[in-house]
Amino acid sequence: MQVELAQLRRTMSETYAPTRTTLVDSYFTRFSERSFRDDDIASLYHENTKYTDHDGLALGESAGLFTDDPSIEYAQAAMEPEYRNAPLIELPAPEPLTQPIGEVFSNRRSRRTHSDCGLSRSHLSTLLGTALGVTTERSIAPSSDSADEDAFTTVTKQFRAYASGGALYPIEFYIAVGPDGENLPAGLYYYVPEKHALRVLDTPKQSDSYPEIIAAYFATPEAVFDHTSTAVTIFMTGAFSRTKAKYGPRGYRFVLQESGHAGQNILLTAEAMGLAALPLASFYDDRINDYLGVDGVNEAVVGSISIGRRPEAETDGTQSQSQSTDQSISAHE
Repeated sequence: MQVELAQLRRTMSETYAPTRTTLVDSYFTRFSERSFRDDDIASLYHENTKYTDHDGLALGESAGLFTDDPSIEYAQAAMEPEYRNAPLIELPAPEPLTQPIGEVFSNRRSRRTHSDCGLSRSHLSTLLGTALGVTTERSIAPSSDSADEDAFTTVTKQFRAYASGGALYPIEFYIAVGPDGENLPAGLYYYVPEKHALRVLDTPKQSDSYPEIIAAYFATPEAVFDHTSTAVTIFMTGAFSRTKAKYGPRGYRFVLQESGHAGQNILLTAEAMGLAALPLASFYDDRINDYLGVDGVNEAVVGSISIGRRPEAETDGTQSQSQSTDQSISAHE
């Protein structure tokens, strides 16, 4: 169902009737009286992707192809990332987290003060593997009625630590490392959850300047957050067509929801490790898209999280997790 802007305006003016009698009455009054601008795409999109009985039937037919036709699920599971020719760095096994989950939830904060030290490869392994890694899997065989059945082999569909609509996993993770960490040079990497490994996409000639390069992609004032002090910036991109193929335009919602699921996993894991983490949306989209090498349409940046070590003055009992991770490097690398 397509909803025109004029109709949306009428609907808002006819149905919006705030009933609260609090100090924010003036805000609700101003909101109910305001007019939509012609470029208010967000409201139009939200209205046009609402579920109705008719849309649900059509969507069910589309989504059913992914469950009723084994060849589609097989093809989706067999897909590999475009970076398969880039150098691969295997990561050590993630260290187990020891802090009780209740403490992790109550202690989590958006921490804006990071030290200037880099993260070790073992630190990054625990962060990514715990928050984003594969947790279970199952085998998928090609369709039995395929004419080329002999040309295919059974593939493994893997499931990760965060929720994903249809287990399609449209969120991709790009890791900007700077400054150099232990066994982890500054540069841009792509995380491959299926292999728990990094693809090397870019290694700058002058690693000392890499934090300044990343900082230029953000509009955040230095007084709010100093990007040059962070150890790792995780950029999340959405491969929208991967989800829209099954769920239509509403799939765009699922992509954004998934970035939230994955992002919260990263934030909680960082907290459990005694690290500082800060989610930020004040980035220049197209600058980052260009840097990551994505087109900004079929795949585009949807979020970022800066990760670093906490200054000594802010460390607490969770620091022991970071120390134990550091001490385990020699056992894995």
